[in-house]
Amino acid sequence: MNVHNPYAKEGTWLRGSFHNHTTNSDGWFDLETVYKMYSAYDFLGISDHDKITEHAGECEIETLFEAIEVSSSQTHMLLVHPTRTMMEGYTNEFSIPNYQRYVDMTNENGGFAVLAHPNRFFSHYWREEDMFKMERYLGIEVYNGDGNPEYDIAFDKWDQLLSAGRKVWGFGNDDSHVYGQDKRAWNMVLATENTRESILDAIKNGSFYVSSGYGFDSIETNEGTITVNLRSNKLLDNMYKYISFFGKDGHVLYETSGRLTQVKYECKGDEGYVRVAAYLEGGYAAFSQPLFIEA
Repeated sequence: MNVHNPYAKEGTWLRGSFHNHTTNSDGWFDLETVYKMYSAYDFLGISDHDKITEHAGECEIETLFEAIEVSSSQTHMLLVHPTRTMMEGYTNEFSIPNYQRYVDMTNENGGFAVLAHPNRFFSHYWREEDMFKMERYLGIEVYNGDGNPEYDIAFDKWDQLLSAGRKVWGFGNDDSHVYGQDKRAWNMVLATENTRESILDAIKNGSFYVSSGYGFDSIETNEGTITVNLRSNKLLDNMYKYISFFGKDGHVLYETSGRLTQVKYECKGDEGYVRVAAYLEGGYAAFSQPLFIEA
């Protein structure tokens, strides 16, 4: 049995979000204010609607990413580190060929594409059939902070894609527009250094997890055993946790709870993939990327 573990590497955990807005589109705050709001982050992307906002001015955040949210009236897509040449003759009209063209242009530029808030059923959501028609996107937003769990959590569609053999990663972003939407969801990236190149490399390899306030110290594998080391300190160790392991079709493989610091799961070989959800009392959570299983 072979367990593909994207966390089996050396590195430092870096915190950041790729999906945030400014007054350059429909955000409440100008770029300088957004920088201040996220000054404690290690990296940040600005993704205004249908515009690539140029980073400028003073900023304490070490690594910045240009991004864009392609925003048709039907569905939205996040492009991180896109090429500016895509703005020549740009249209946000939704069609598979048009959106696919932007995905491929971004990939060729060394960036990546994420299907944004796929479960936002009141507007701008992704139909399953369109998600399967699209190719070469890196992931989907499984946790989007601009809303609530009724329509901005998308683990169901993630499991559909994974169970069909699509190797896509799950992202968490604020999608911040207004006051109070900042620092709701972010990505913890295991990167060798805090540079654009290192973060992009780690993201593309799935060496990150989604957090809404909790986390993992490490996820290790050894001869079919997955060992999850939960974020640990004197305060957290005394708090109650609930841990779930999910496999193909979103089936629950194993669950446990208690004042835990470490949880293990013995792979059987037929799971297809294993992903971990860890909840801390108070509602904070962390969600791993899938560890793909080959029997």
